[in-house]
Amino acid sequence: MLIKTDDKRRKDDEDYDGRQPIPTAIVSNGEFCPIPQTAQQKQVERMVEEMATERAKALGVSRRSFLRSSAGTATALYALNTVYGCGDDDGGFDVDECATIDEDVARESLAGDYFIMDVQTHHAETDYHKQTGFLADLYRNFRGCPSDAVEMFVPENYECERRNIDELSRSNYIKEVLIDSETTIAVMSGIPSPAEITRFISNAEMAATRDYANQLGASERCISQGMVTPNIPANANMDTATENIQYLKEELGIRAIKTYTAAGGLDFGSQYEPWWMDDEEIAYPMLEECMRLGIGVVATHKGLDISFFDPDYLSPRDLPKAAADFPDLAFVVYHASLDVGFPHENNFELFLRLANEGQLPSNVYPELGASFGSKVVEGPIALGHFLGKLLLAFGEDNIVWGTDSIFLGTPQWQINAMKAFQMPEQLQEEFGYPELTDEIKAKIFGLNSAGLYGVDVDELRCTIVDDPISTVKAHNAELGILEPSLQTYGPKTRREFLRLKKKEGFIV
Repeated sequence: MLIKTDDKRRKDDEDYDGRQPIPTAIVSNGEFCPIPQTAQQKQVERMVEEMATERAKALGVSRRSFLRSSAGTATALYALNTVYGCGDDDGGFDVDECATIDEDVARESLAGDYFIMDVQTHHAETDYHKQTGFLADLYRNFRGCPSDAVEMFVPENYECERRNIDELSRSNYIKEVLIDSETTIAVMSGIPSPAEITRFISNAEMAATRDYANQLGASERCISQGMVTPNIPANANMDTATENIQYLKEELGIRAIKTYTAAGGLDFGSQYEPWWMDDEEIAYPMLEECMRLGIGVVATHKGLDISFFDPDYLSPRDLPKAAADFPDLAFVVYHASLDVGFPHENNFELFLRLANEGQLPSNVYPELGASFGSKVVEGPIALGHFLGKLLLAFGEDNIVWGTDSIFLGTPQWQINAMKAFQMPEQLQEEFGYPELTDEIKAKIFGLNSAGLYGVDVDELRCTIVDDPISTVKAHNAELGILEPSLQTYGPKTRREFLRLKKKEGFIV
């Protein structure tokens, strides 16, 4: 689902690879065609580069090192405020110019002790995961050099180079999500496929990643969902049919299902038509099976106008009846039904209208994956409208955190943006959006999701204090290695997107 893109390099500065702490153009998760960088986004990019050059020189460090620091992140947020017109007292990202210079001030600006549960994360099924080993695999593929603490875990002839791993692998997923971010617990999510040969990741592989991460963490650091395609029968041998849900629950230990109503038809490469969540012949048997087995969460993709799906079926119009008919199920609506990159945002506006008119019951939960990140890139005013509208329509108890990582790299830049964001006062006054308090952020970051997925927050936080993942994280932070890569993995241009779709078999 992802592609590797070449670094943008400046010949006069070997230490600079062009990456910034926060993307300066909307990066696709592979499910929609990226839109071109806007003039304002280019202005943010130039401002960050200029500020980073000046500050790195003053501090006697490389630009790469500066941009990976907390001050580098504060610089990117400060530039977003400046370009999009949020001053020091107007809300937006709560960083001032001092935070762009002083690392301690920057850390304070980005501080916040939150339980973070990311309910939308991904990696691909690669050959790498077949290698055996415990901490050896954890260290081998994303280390900095040299380090005695790392050398003991790697083969004698291992080449010490950055970016020499399969970037879609389980190992890189663990690095980006659980090592290089403050994410406490992640939910593995799949992507539908019309045939086994084109699958991105299998249900069994997601469960194996969950088990591996939990083994490394000596605690529950990962949960797996089961990909279910109720319009594709069991004889397709995909383990994604309604008839397979009992196997997914009892043998693979899934805690939720994930499904795409638009995954069908010839554009998708399937003889089976797309479907609706309120279809009593196709969807209801799936929902009834979830009820019977005690699976309480049904995640569904809405919005994001995927090129190889029927766009009509990305609408949330099927949710009112389905949610009302199954009140004991939680319907988690991925991407909050936002059409990223489309000015009309019809699906998002319909989603909001259904909620505001009381047509959506309280068991519907908008999820922020890809949508939140895209709004950060569009600036604090766009982000304020996005979060404000959701808070008014659904309330603070029904919004759940997701990042769509590793498509967008480490989730940490999104976490930092959320921690630093304050609802602009002008938006509060004009539109009645609520203040974004620490309590509301805590609910969105993880407390809401913990209730849905049955996670004991207090027990987990006590368990992870000295677990191997936390120990590795702290140890390598002390050594100054395992720096966030600032890498994103999704397509950034239309050409890259079309090349990706061709590789996946959706374009001939």
